[in-house]
Amino acid sequence: MRSKRLLREIKVTWAIAIKDMKIYYMRTPSLMFGILFPFSMFLSFIIGRDMPVSRAIPVLVAQTVFFAASSIGPVSIPLERRLRTFDRFLSAPVSLLTILLGKTIAGFIYGAGISTIPVAIGLVFLGSQVTNLLSLAAGILLSSLGFAAMGIMFASLPGQGPGQVMMPLNFVRIPLLFVSGVYIPIKDLPSWGQTASALSPLTHTIELVRFGLGGENFFGLAVNVIVLGLYLTAFLLVGIRFHIMNQKRE
Repeated sequence: MRSKRLLREIKVTWAIAIKDMKIYYMRTPSLMFGILFPFSMFLSFIIGRDMPVSRAIPVLVAQTVFFAASSIGPVSIPLERRLRTFDRFLSAPVSLLTILLGKTIAGFIYGAGISTIPVAIGLVFLGSQVTNLLSLAAGILLSSLGFAAMGIMFASLPGQGPGQVMMPLNFVRIPLLFVSGVYIPIKDLPSWGQTASALSPLTHTIELVRFGLGGENFFGLAVNVIVLGLYLTAFLLVGIRFHIMNQKRE
């Protein structure tokens, strides 16, 4: 019985992920905050600067996976709250955990898929080389999953519109850009900046991607993977807890 129930939950999780892929990938908030926003920020940062490709492409990949993966949950969940679709899922009956995992998977696939575009551009047109495929894959996949869970966590905030979730989410995402080695290399930061950078999940995304594309790594691969794994676990646990609290209040 338990194995059948587990199999059913897995199928439902995947069905929810597929549904979100079909409905929300081309939504205006997903395109704006997941694709256009990181690309525009990258262009405004790189134009007019003599930045080597070895630094530019990892920054673009990290920004893309950061914004893309964390944008699906804050789009889908508020809209489904407004349309009462979220409540209908729970009365199916489908467990809250299954719903949230399905939406996390949708964000994970979105972030990982979009982030392959700048990697391909770097390889085909700009002479980038993959020197450590495992580091590159870990950076993209682990970060996509972690940032998707981050988006789900913020989607627990009360509100029935994506803007009501995106605003507080961006109050966290944008400051992380300035302490994560995006604009200033970590080695050039003061000691307090390096400490703040070590605590940022985006830092470890950039580190893994940069090392995978032949660049340097400041903190070390083991630290990068461990920190991203801890953030993934924290985002999942806190997000599930907050959603459970919301359901009880309703």
